[in-house]
Amino acid sequence: MDKNNKKFDLFKLLQNIALIGLFLVVGLGTLIATNMLPRTIGAIEITVIIGLLLAGLLLILPWAKYYEHKEYKIVSLVFLISTAVCIVLWEISTLVIFSVIRHDNPNVGVLHLIRITLLISFQVIISSIIGMMIIKYHKKYIPFQAVTYLSMIYIDFWLSTLLFGVAINRGLEVSPAVTSIVFNRTTISLLILAIVYLAVSVGVISNSRRRRVRNTILAHGRIVNRDIGLLDMDDDDESEVKTTQNNDAEAQLEKIKSMYDKGLITKEEYDTKRQEILHKM
Repeated sequence: MDKNNKKFDLFKLLQNIALIGLFLVVGLGTLIATNMLPRTIGAIEITVIIGLLLAGLLLILPWAKYYEHKEYKIVSLVFLISTAVCIVLWEISTLVIFSVIRHDNPNVGVLHLIRITLLISFQVIISSIIGMMIIKYHKKYIPFQAVTYLSMIYIDFWLSTLLFGVAINRGLEVSPAVTSIVFNRTTISLLILAIVYLAVSVGVISNSRRRRVRNTILAHGRIVNRDIGLLDMDDDDESEVKTTQNNDAEAQLEKIKSMYDKGLITKEEYDTKRQEILHKM
């Protein structure tokens, strides 16, 4: 294939930028923490800007991959654009905040910008994560997916309500009406419950997926032996392993039968090998 006609790879480009950003953030953070780089406002500002860009790219990468593979193209494009808008808002907010810090000139407009940025970011991040999980797991782990989505939606609702209730013009005070909603015993209990359920559900899904991948690799690698019972398999995995073993045995039996028919092995050798294969089944 002609190199000049090589297709532009958005995913790889973003991935490389994210890797460069990761090294820069780690490097700058280390230099600032060890005082090798002066802890100036400028140095901290650059580190924060690169860090926020990195966070945004990590959120974009899965959608860039789907878009490149022409899967869920419209959905991917929507989340690519909305996340890019969030990144721009994060960078603008950072520049404005550090400008205020430098000049020590608090501004109500800055607080409104931060609130709008946070509100938009919450919605995009939560929606993006839910969208990726639906696409990735589809019909798997349905009960745990449902708990995960409900927990994330409630956390988003609680945070958004709190932000809406902040009276910026009165010195960042939360209005009494909102306080009665977000800080009463019921809503706080539900918030804690949602966080715990979210952690448990994500942990269960991740662990189940790792176990399934591990067992599938073992089965497809044809290295599963009679000790496979030691592995914690579900019914689908066990069925897959047994099918693989049976297919292997059948192929081996056909092979030695063909060799015997062609006179390449003796009757005794054929019978011995046949018994060995059947015994392994």
